[in-house]
Order: sequence, then structure tokens, then C-alpha cells
Amino acid sequence: MSDLTRRSILKLGSALIAGGFSPLRVSAQNATSGKTFGVLGRLDYSKAKATPTICFACTNHCGVIGWVQDGLVRKIDGNPLDPNTKGNLCSKAQGMISYTYYPERILYPLRRVGKRGEGKWKRITWEEAYTELAERMRPLRENGNPEEFVFHYGRDKTKGYTKHFTNAFGTPHRLNRRSICSSNRRAPLMSFYGRDFEWETQDLSNTKYVINWGGNPYEAYQGGLFMAHRLQSARVDHGAKLVTFEVRPSATASKSDEFYTVMPGTDGAVAFAMIHTILKEGLEDKEFWNRWANLSLDKLRKSVENYTPEWAEKKSGVPAADIRRIAIEFAKAAPACCTMSNRGSAKHYNGMQSDRAIRTLDVLVGNVGKPGGYCLSSLRGWSGKYGQEGLPNLKLPEPKASDPRPWGIGEGFNEIAFKKLPKKVQDRVNNFADKWRKKYFGELATPSEYPLAWHWYQMRVGQLVYPYIKQGRQKVSVYMSFTLGAAFGYPEANAAREVLKDEKLIPFHVAVDIGYGEQTALADMILPEATSLERWDYHSTNCYGLVPYTGVRQPLVDPQGESKSIQVILRELAHKIGGGMEKHFTYKDDESLYKDWYKELPISWEEFKRRGIWQEKNRPKDYELYERPLTESELAGTNFNAGKLADGALVEKEGKAVGIVKDGKAVRGFPTPNRVINVYDEIFPEAAAAVGLPLSDGNASPLATWHEVPEHVDLPDDRFIFSTFKWNVHTQGRSGHWKYSAEIIHTNPIFMHPDTGKALGLVEGDEVEVSVYRPTGFTYRAGEKGVMGSFKNHVRFLKGMHKRVVMCSHHVGHFEHGIVGESKTSETSPVEGKSNKLADQSLKDGVWWAKKRGGIGGGVHINDALPINPAPLIGGQNWYDNVCSIEKV
Repeated sequence: MSDLTRRSILKLGSALIAGGFSPLRVSAQNATSGKTFGVLGRLDYSKAKATPTICFACTNHCGVIGWVQDGLVRKIDGNPLDPNTKGNLCSKAQGMISYTYYPERILYPLRRVGKRGEGKWKRITWEEAYTELAERMRPLRENGNPEEFVFHYGRDKTKGYTKHFTNAFGTPHRLNRRSICSSNRRAPLMSFYGRDFEWETQDLSNTKYVINWGGNPYEAYQGGLFMAHRLQSARVDHGAKLVTFEVRPSATASKSDEFYTVMPGTDGAVAFAMIHTILKEGLEDKEFWNRWANLSLDKLRKSVENYTPEWAEKKSGVPAADIRRIAIEFAKAAPACCTMSNRGSAKHYNGMQSDRAIRTLDVLVGNVGKPGGYCLSSLRGWSGKYGQEGLPNLKLPEPKASDPRPWGIGEGFNEIAFKKLPKKVQDRVNNFADKWRKKYFGELATPSEYPLAWHWYQMRVGQLVYPYIKQGRQKVSVYMSFTLGAAFGYPEANAAREVLKDEKLIPFHVAVDIGYGEQTALADMILPEATSLERWDYHSTNCYGLVPYTGVRQPLVDPQGESKSIQVILRELAHKIGGGMEKHFTYKDDESLYKDWYKELPISWEEFKRRGIWQEKNRPKDYELYERPLTESELAGTNFNAGKLADGALVEKEGKAVGIVKDGKAVRGFPTPNRVINVYDEIFPEAAAAVGLPLSDGNASPLATWHEVPEHVDLPDDRFIFSTFKWNVHTQGRSGHWKYSAEIIHTNPIFMHPDTGKALGLVEGDEVEVSVYRPTGFTYRAGEKGVMGSFKNHVRFLKGMHKRVVMCSHHVGHFEHGIVGESKTSETSPVEGKSNKLADQSLKDGVWWAKKRGGIGGGVHINDALPINPAPLIGGQNWYDNVCSIEKV
């Protein structure tokens, strides 16, 4: 296909996406002037070298093969040895080439010389950078205030390496972004099945029936690529059925056998009605439920007696007859059936309880761990955890630094740091149960108002980090952001930028990143990081083939310029700080570290690098892990050998349950404290009581219960629910500078149903102002009157949308992200940090959608207008609850 034809097609598509823009706005002359879009050249397989590695373009982390010719990565293919992808690949993988070679990549350390955020920089040496950093950090450690160093990452796949550094320094502040991602949907899983299963692994290859609540594996979903081809094969080859409940015609919804638009926040109502129906029809798996659930069927039946399909229809808009029929079909397909849910159901005020209802459906029909069912497979690093029995022990080599002491009063606690907290916080923590007091590390890492954000592990509440710093809940002296985009992508991103600009609140900010963006623009120092094509990392994730595997990210080429991997940066900084930190970083280079990390694999290091993936082929699939007998070595020293235990008794070793007695045998059970599935969990009312959340709030219920999103109750006719979504070619706000992804999607119109637009007096292409209001309920700044934030954008009509919903993607609208990310025609990043030798020098001639060239531009930044809205107890951001009004401009 000629360049002209390709661009003409893309140009037309972009114009249509914008809605109301004529494709003639971008002339053929402008669209094709200059050099071609990228100059890496054609790949000659006879000259190229193929090396397997792990993709880092999104959260899936697929096994890939990179082709290198003349010292440049020319192409990314799928690795057929990856059991998840089976060699399949999505378009985002090529984005790694874009961000490795784009001209505005930062390749040299930079130091601010103007006002913070002014954009004035000078190039410095690594020695100068390390010296200044060490001089700022060393006194914090020596004077007993290591917690004043805060490490805040966006996506860290070093599998514990950065924690190794923060532990060695002595700070508990290794912060993340889990709360704006998926904590609402992880908590129900860990409550039901234990800490080891915060993400499920449906056996889609063998399923017959899938009910999907707001998930979009055909387009954007953690594990989506692994799931999509298995699900399609099951549907095409075996007649499996896919039913989707969504607010818009997503790629998955559009390709489902049945698709129902639901009112946002009512997924749980539909799930409760299905539970009601299955029990009424007598289709539950009594044997499985009575064997493994910690609640009687009679109590469950009582709890859902009023949740009829007719009731759910009034809440959700889904016809009662369809709810009833789908529930019956689902139960009759058991155990080869499964649910699927993600942010669509979970990112609401009531999302945690909605997902608990959805999880209950799987337990009720007995599909958990069964072929074709809702399975659980090893997710985390291999170190002998549940489901990893018999696998090689793969972990960060010794010597490891110990964890910091928890904050509190008494022996073994960090009293100095604790006494610096506001008295109200101290009083709250002092009243906590010991299990939480011993896990408390201050308001940034373990916010006391959200104990479930760190009950199972530290998921944290990232969107409150900056407000808490502003409130004085934590003094910060040195703040290090690592590939973090909070200044662009967090809710109320303007509030994050306000704190990042304030040198009294954050005296020194060092940003470690591969490029210049909204976050790095507000730093005092920028350290250039190697990209995923230039560095090492350990890799493991859950396998949708249900046989655990591991892989390795390895460099295809040397780092560009003076960029370094985060491992090298932290190792060299530790040696510069000294004071004993250096003893935890003794390896000579990254490859030595990872060779030691994988030393227990049964193949050689060179063979592992050649394959990129290792899997024990003869290992049985992870079906019914809970029924597997404990081995003789596991039973040694337990109470099982001390005498006969009754059925249902816990098998304990050193005071900890390691199994459960079933039919006179010691089996593993589930990795929960009581070794069964906790459909009923007192942790929810216990957490509510600890922080003063009324027990009448649905989030406090020990059993999944229905409660409405507070601001959606009696929603006025002139108000709508504003939601966001993800495109298949982008990864949150991280991919705006990937040239081919941006060429396909570079704008974000406001989608609404044609009838909605007509009622508002709109036609496609009209510009409107969207005004968003603060939420109600028990959340941050709830109930504050007036408009919280607003933005202007153009309208596009989309049939299949819910008529009370308007949507806009959040990927684009960058204002500090280089030529492509900002849709500009001239370079915008600091020239001091760049090289003139990168391959992609013609990029500026390829941004044909820039407004200066007659294009539609780079979209609108919406996150300033979206309120911080953490769900009670867990703190997950309720992205999909926003209430808005719309006015034509």
C-alpha cells in the first residue's frame, strides 16, 4: 500500500473519530509532504539477529522476539514459546521501537536552571547527578529520617528490586498507582480466595459460557490478548457463548453473542438477580458450596430473596426475562462456565460489593478451579507460594535489606516517625487491631482511612498522595518519581501539579524516565532510563493455559546515549550514598544479577536466554488446587500427625493453617486463613468500624449486598454520567508519543447516543462544555457544591451507548510530551537532553494531524476535570461515577 493511500485512510478515520470534521480538512499535500514517517528502513532477515524478550508496551507483558539489524531494533514479533500468547501479538508492541528511537527521548542527565516547570535545563554528568542526590539523601538516613525520601512509581516490573533499594535506605515510601487501576476488583478476589489470587485465570479454551461485566479483552484488558484468542477459539470451534453487560459498544460487546447496555454502577444488581434465579430454580452446586463456602445456602438465599430479575430490571435497564434466562443458561453450562469482570463493574462506589456478587456466582455453580471454569493460577514470583509447589525457587538474590519497622508506639515500632503524624491520625491508628498496627507505615504508604488498601498487601491510595502531602501528613525532602505520569493521568491532575510545583512541599524532585512529559517537566533533575528493549527484568505472570511459566526481559541493544536501567541507577546511587547501603548491591552488572536470580532453572542460562521462556511441560494443569493432598514433607510437624482431626479442621504448622481436612484427608484448601472460600468476610465491617464508616454503608457489609452509587440516586434529567475508556492501540497516557499509535488515535471526541445528542439540541461536530461535579457518599471532599472541573470537546454520536452516559478516552491531550504526544510541528522537549543521532529524525514531518497543518490536533486533556473519588475502605478510584452536565458552546 502506498504511503499516500495509507495516510489518506488514517486521515479519514481520524476525521471520523473527531466527529463533524471533514476529511478534507487535512489536504493530501499536507498529509504526505516531507519524508516518510520513520526511517529505520526495511528488515533483511538474512542479516538481522533475533532475540527473545518480554514486551513492556502494556500490562500483559507478552513474550516477544526483537529483530536487530545494523544495531537498531527493526521489528517486534511474538514468541511462539509464550504459552499465554502462543506467538500472537498486538500493535502496541511496536510502540517499544517508537519510544526507543523517538528524537525527543532524554538521553543525558539534566538539572533544572530556571524556575520549576519553566522548562530551562542544563546537561550534567552522572557523577554530578549522583553526588547531588547522595548529598541530599544521605543526611536523611544518617539523622533518622529516611521516611522523608519518597519513591513513587508508575509501572515497576523489577519484581522487588526497587523495594530492595527503599528497604536498604530505610523508607517505607515505595508508592504506586494501584488504586487508580484495579484495587476495587482485587480486594474481592483476595477476600474470597486469599492473597495469592488477586487476579483470576479463566479456562477460556474449554469454557462453554462466559458472562462479562464491563470487561473488554478484545481491546484493552489485563490479560486481554491471552484471553481473546482462547475465547474466540472456544466460540468458533466449540460453540461457547459470550454475554456482555456494558455501557457502550466496546470491541468485546460488539462481538458478543448478546450485549446489554446497563446503567453504570448496576452490574451488581444484575449479578444479584442471577444468584436469586439460580437458587430459585435449584441449579446451584450444593456439594461444592457446602464443601468450600463459609456461608450456608440458606443464609445466602435469605440475603438475595428481594433481588428478583424484575427488581434488577428497574435498576439496570436489562430486561428481567433476559436476566432470568441467562442465569439459567449459565448454571446449566457449569462447571464449564465463568464470569469475567474488570473496571467496568468495579470502579464504582459500590464496585467492591458488585464484584463480590459476581464472584459469588462462580462459587454458587461450582465452576471454581474446574475445566472451562473460573480458575486460579500462580501469579507472583516463584518462591514456594500456593500453587508453586515443585517449581524452581526464583527470587532476588541475597543479601536483602530488611523491611522498615512499622510506625506506632511500643517495642518494635518506629515511634519517631509516628509521633510526627497529625494527632487525629495517631489516635485512629492507636485504636487499630494489632494486625493493622503491625502493618502501618504512615499515611502515604498505608493511609489510615483506607485499611483494606493495605490489609492484604500495600496497594495504597495513590491519588491521595499529593493532597496528603499538602495537608502535612508527611514531610517530603527528596521525591523520586519513576516512569510516573501523575501530573497528566491522575484524577485532579492539576492538584498533583500544584504540589509538584511547590518547592516548600517537595524541596527536591528527581524524575527517572525515558522521555520528557508532564511529570518530568516539574522535576529538578531528570535521569534518563533505558527502555524495555535495552534492559533486564524478571518476569512471571498467571498462565491462561494453567501451567505456570517464567520468562526474562533481556536487552536487544545497548542503551541509547547515557541512559541506564533503573537497576544500574539505584545500584550506583546506593554506593554513592554509602553507610552500608552498598553491601546490598554487590553484583557487577545486570546480567550477573539475573543469572543468579534464575540459577535454579533446570536449563542453562544461555539456553534460557535463547528461548526467553521456560515452562515445565509435564506439570499438571492448575485445576482444583484446593483438592490436592498435602505431601509428607508438608505434613511434617503439623497437628494432623499428632492425632485424628475432624472433617473441616485446619491443618496447622507453627500456628498457621497450611491445609484443611476433607473426607479424612489433609488437602490444601484455599490460601485463606480458614482455608475455605470467604463468601462472608467480617473484614469489611471490621474495617468500617475502625475508620468510622457507618455500618449502614454497603461497603461495610460482610456479605455481598446491593447499594447504589450515592450521586446516581434520583439523577436529574439534565445530568449525565461521564465515563472513560481505553483504545486498543494505546496504554493509558503512556503512549501518546508512540508515532504509529498516535497516527491511528490522536484525538478523543465525546461519545453519546444520537438520541441524547438530539435531546440536547446537538449535531455531530458541535463543541460542548462538560462540567463535572464532586461525588457524594463517604469519600474525599464529598458533597462540595458547584462544578469541580470542566473541559470543552467535540461530539460524536454512537449507537449502542447508554442514553444517560457520555464518554471520552483519556489517552491524549498531552501538553508536555514531545512532537507526537502534543501533536506539534516543532520539538518541545529540552534540547540539552537529546541526541541528533537517533534514527527517527523525520518524525516532525509526519505529524500530519497537527492543527498547524490543518489537522484536528491532539485531543483534549480531561483528567483535571475528574474528581479524586476513592471508594470507602479500599481507596480504589471510582472513575465511572462522575456526574456531569453538558452545554453547547
